[in-house]
Amino acid sequence: MLFLQISFFVGRSQNESLLQPFSNPMLLNPAFIGMNNETNLHVGNQYYRVDSAKAYNLLYITYDTYSNKLNGGIGLIFQQGIIGHRNISTNELGFAYSGVPKKTQNGNFRFAVNTNFLLATKQLYVHSLDGIMLNSESPPNPPGSDFFQYLLLKPRLAVLWESRVARWGLTAGYPLKVNLGGSNEDLEEVIPANFTFYISGNREGYKKGLRTKPFVFVPELIVFYQEDWTTARFHAYMKHTDNTFGLFIQSDITNNIHCLGGTAGISSGNIRIDLSAGAGIPGISDSVGICGELTLQIKVPRVDYSKINPWAPH
Repeated sequence: MLFLQISFFVGRSQNESLLQPFSNPMLLNPAFIGMNNETNLHVGNQYYRVDSAKAYNLLYITYDTYSNKLNGGIGLIFQQGIIGHRNISTNELGFAYSGVPKKTQNGNFRFAVNTNFLLATKQLYVHSLDGIMLNSESPPNPPGSDFFQYLLLKPRLAVLWESRVARWGLTAGYPLKVNLGGSNEDLEEVIPANFTFYISGNREGYKKGLRTKPFVFVPELIVFYQEDWTTARFHAYMKHTDNTFGLFIQSDITNNIHCLGGTAGISSGNIRIDLSAGAGIPGISDSVGICGELTLQIKVPRVDYSKINPWAPH
């Protein structure tokens, strides 16, 4: 974690970039929120180093639960990052809603909507230094003299299909940009639509509330596409009681970096920690990139009780 936090401050990092967390279901596809009527809190940090001059970092916190009043799952999102080479800080808040599953013959569909608001500002210490050290003839540090730079509105739509043996989903987003006084470069920059495709074996391994087998093998494929960035990840892991372990191949097609890595997870009660880390394969990658993600999950299962006889066992 210390390594990731140091990288957060010294790397050229940003969370409006094309980083896609792989260990947080809600950020992959908001239709996951409220699933099984559980409440989940995820805290994570994702790091991706392309080369010595470019790295990306994302700190995220998500919370989701099931709401009887809204008849669906609701989720809250917070993300924070730094675009170091442009002296910009970003803070992002979001809300998501997932409706009740629509049953089919072999499974069910879930639909979800998600909207995030990202505010980009000039880094506070750079802005402060400009005010202290600059004279009237000296130009301000990039990206200009304004503290507020731009605002992103990031709506997304998602669909998720689930059966006893598999899950697949598609998420589509189209960010809208509002300039708040930033440079002409920021004003003219257009952020293209993005798509996330997800498919996996069903990871639960339960039937009528009982685990059907001691080991659960789960393959999954995640593809993230945006006009200026395409990345894919194939992950296969084995789950046994409180422990998981697996391998993944992550291909950054845009930068021609293909990482091989491993994952490990351990849980105790309703608390779970997962770590994934990998590096670019020499010979087939343009640079030896490094990728990693560390997450903490706290799960609160739903408790059903009778309003007539609340002390009765269930």
